[in-house]
Amino acid sequence: VLKMSSLVSVTKEDWTFRDISTKEYTHGFHQYPARMHPEIAKRLIEKYAIKSSDIVFDPFMGSGGVLVESMLHGNNSVGIDLNPFAVLLATVKTTPLDAAKLETTFNQIILDSKKDKKNKIEYDNAPNFLPKKPKEKSLKFWYQDDALRDLQILKNHVFLTKDKKTRDFFKICFSLATRKVSFQKNSIYKIYRMKPDKRELFKPNVLDEFSKICKNNIKNMNEFSNTLGTNYSKATPILGNTFAAPELLDGKKPTLVVTSPPYGDHGTTVAYGQFSRHPGMWLELEDSDELFAVDTNGLGGQKKKSIEDLHSETLDKTLKKIKKKDSQVPKEKTHANRTADVYSFFYDLDKCFDKISQVLKPKQSHCCFVVANRTVRREKIPTDVICVELAKKYGFKHVDTIYRTIANKAMSLKNAP
Repeated sequence: VLKMSSLVSVTKEDWTFRDISTKEYTHGFHQYPARMHPEIAKRLIEKYAIKSSDIVFDPFMGSGGVLVESMLHGNNSVGIDLNPFAVLLATVKTTPLDAAKLETTFNQIILDSKKDKKNKIEYDNAPNFLPKKPKEKSLKFWYQDDALRDLQILKNHVFLTKDKKTRDFFKICFSLATRKVSFQKNSIYKIYRMKPDKRELFKPNVLDEFSKICKNNIKNMNEFSNTLGTNYSKATPILGNTFAAPELLDGKKPTLVVTSPPYGDHGTTVAYGQFSRHPGMWLELEDSDELFAVDTNGLGGQKKKSIEDLHSETLDKTLKKIKKKDSQVPKEKTHANRTADVYSFFYDLDKCFDKISQVLKPKQSHCCFVVANRTVRREKIPTDVICVELAKKYGFKHVDTIYRTIANKAMSLKNAP
């Protein structure tokens, strides 16, 4: 029996972690949507990865927070994500580097960039976000002329860094800078532009912003590397789909899953692909097809034409309620068929439970899912209950559910489709 755990619901432990930073060590290297609080991963790994030989598996890895915490606890780990930008970020966050060497490289990048700026040297290495439109037009939509010029200078010198691990570290720093100095609203993860009055007042200094990010990340990398020491465990971030977990894990047998799957289809919840598109293009990620297909290939990204029985009574009841509300919405409206959206998401999640069950060590494993109960058509979807019912048919036994208040989380019920 594979146990699906979330600790005892009557526990007096505080799970809000309101006063604990989410940016310790390498966790805060770069923004990423819907990150699991590191303390959740830490607590679950401490409880269930008892032996140093226990492998921790995150089938929806995102930016790699679970892998970072596994390393800090001394356990090998493996994560899967279909977003190439997430895989690069997770790789950088789990690759200890010497802070003094990073400092030397950083100083050289800044020195060379300032020299180019002084000599009015220009580069043409910015991406074309909208290939069907003139490149200059799409770039001016997102950046001031000065910021764009400086970003291209910086990119040139970051990409000239010889050592790949060091280069990837500074690529992540550069990526965050491209976001911070753009007209993009930094408070949200979908691609929205600042209003004209905000753009008028926005005067970013690219080199200063990049320097601030680098100094912070080098300091945190130093803490991470020093904490791990020289004999540290291995994290393996993999680009791929959890549907292929048995092949991707290649014989590795985890005893603990700690993960937070997407809350719903990417189109109407968290748009991981939208968030990653611009930074991924700036970084010239090789897997560009996968980058552009993140939201389509994610859970529920491809709508199912027919509804099969997934053996979840709660899901069946929920779908009936949503279908009734769907019938009151004109068919030409966007998101007219929310029943199909919700079903498609759980169909894919069900398939993931099947694949996850195939890679875990039977009778020795725990599976901890951190989920959110969202609303669709004003109907609450009890994802926690549905997960338990879906997983049961693959040999999982539910141990308990713990409910957690998310600090500072504002969810818009009014705008939820």
